Parts: sequence; C-alpha cells; structure tokens
Amino acid sequence: MTVSAYPGGAAGPATLLSKRQVCRTRSLEVIRENLGTVFYPARVDPADRHGERPASLLAAAGGRDLTVGLLWFGSDMLIDPGALGAYHVNVPVSGSVASECGGRQSIATVRRGAVFTPRDHTVLPRWSKDAAQICVKIRKSAVEAELEALLGRPVAGDVDFELGFDLGTAQAQSWLGVLRVVLDELDRPGSLLESSPGYRHHLELALITGLLCTQPHRFRAELIAEQPPARPRTVKRVLELIESDPRATHSLAGLARHAGVSARRLQVAFRETLQTTPMAHQRRVKLDHARAELLAGGHSTADVAYRWGFSNPGRFAAYYREVYGECPSDTLRRLT
Repeated sequence: MTVSAYPGGAAGPATLLSKRQVCRTRSLEVIRENLGTVFYPARVDPADRHGERPASLLAAAGGRDLTVGLLWFGSDMLIDPGALGAYHVNVPVSGSVASECGGRQSIATVRRGAVFTPRDHTVLPRWSKDAAQICVKIRKSAVEAELEALLGRPVAGDVDFELGFDLGTAQAQSWLGVLRVVLDELDRPGSLLESSPGYRHHLELALITGLLCTQPHRFRAELIAEQPPARPRTVKRVLELIESDPRATHSLAGLARHAGVSARRLQVAFRETLQTTPMAHQRRVKLDHARAELLAGGHSTADVAYRWGFSNPGRFAAYYREVYGECPSDTLRRLT
C-alpha cells in the first residue's frame, strides 16, 4: 500500500483526525497561535498576501512523548519555526513541501517524507496549496533514551537523521503501518489508546523504535548489526521480570534495559537459549494465563483478551489457535 492510498484516500485529508480538530480558520493569526501551542511557534507567511485564502485546518492529539497532527493551508505558504527542540517527521498525504534543515534540502511528497532534528534551523520555504501533511513531533529525550536502551550504552549528541525519508521501502511501510494504527485509534471514541496509558506508550515506542531502525543516521548500522549472544543470566532476568507481573506489557527496549544489554543482544540470547524471542515469550506467558482463565469459566473471550493485553480479539484468537490448536471459543464450549 502506498502512502498516497492511505491515509488521504478519495475522501481527502479532512477525513483524518476528524475527531481531533483544533481549529479551522482563515485567520493567519489564529493558525499561528494554535501551531505554536500544539507544535512550535513559527513564522507563517502566505505567498500571496492579498488574495483570498481558504480556511486552514489543524487537527492534533498529544501523548506523553508524541504529538500527531494534520496540517492543511490550502494556499502556498512559507513556514519557518527555526530550531524545533524536538525530532519531527512530516508525511505528506497530498501535494509537495520544500523542506530544509541545517542546510540540507529535500522535497516532501506522498512518496518521500522528511525527518527534522532538534537543534538545526528548520524552514519550509514552499508549502504548496494542495499539500496536507501528517506531522509527528517526538520528544527529544524519548528518542535518545530509546536509542541508548536499544544499543545498551550511552549516546552523546543528537541523532543525525537524514532529512529525506523514502516512504516506499518495506521498512518505511512497516513504520507507516504503526502510524495508521495510531491515526485510527485517535479517531475511535473510547479506544484503548484513550483508556490505557500503557497501550498508548507501547504505540509511541513502536513509532520511535521504528524510526530509529528505518531512517538512516550514524547509529543505524550498529542497531541492525548482528550481535554476540548475551549471557544466560540476562535471559533469566527477563524471564523473572515477565513472570513477576504477567499482566504488564513490556517493550523490547524496556526488557533489554532491565537485562542490562542491547535489544539486539537480548534477541540473540533468547534465540540461542530458548529458540524464541523476548516478545514472543511474553505473549506466550500472557496466552497461558488467558487460557487458564477461560478454562476456569465465567469470562467472555473478549474480556479475557483485553485483560491480558490483547487489544484485537481476532489477533488474540489467531495466536491462541496457533499455540493450543483450538479457538478460545472452542475452549469455552467444552466447558458447557
């Protein structure tokens, strides 16, 4: 699926984040004020200062480490926020946006996004009148803490992401898949994203980790390189953590941080000692507890799935059938 096919679609970008509108206005002053509140204070200048402008649209929602928004001007604009103080990804859903950061230049389109770094001057000298972008602001400390957890060592300096973001690669499509989930969840009233801080944090980490593993920067080769196996003691630490609170959902980086090794080393250690991965083992522990609840009776399949951290009952059923050779509903029927 290409970026142009989603999230814009035939209905246009106004269908994105439709429940999260911040403002829709012809006033440049109002759009500047709201941009400064949601994202960054910025100079916002129209190419034609005297012509009639359509209403600009800003929709956005913020979490602990990320703010995700949709921005549309409807006329050619210059946007100059200066140094952002955060990492930032723009994913166009229509049109094109000339993008500059620290002297680097790129044209953002539906096939090529842009990734901006915190300390370099950012400017968008031409935001075309037909351009709408999904904008993802990521807290600087969150990116760097996740990188350190994945590498298993401290990191000095900013992550020097390349500016141009090729959205057509398989890795980028995986990252966009997580972004689509976030957008869908934000537009679903009463979603797990709203009710569960842990689930929200898990998706935020997935976007951060995915960006670090997908977009070129000076640490990426080390992130994706083969790692020597960790000592079995590190595996034992992770097993003990998962068993101590099986309802908790840990990220790979969080498990590696607890074990005191990089995420890659932990994955190698699990493969060599248990022939599985840390995340697959965590899921199996949750499945075992979920099955015990189903066998005890008195709970619906959906209730059990949500209680053990499976937000999608269909996916829970697929995992369950793969491990136990029957659907959760089959387990319940055998009790009647």
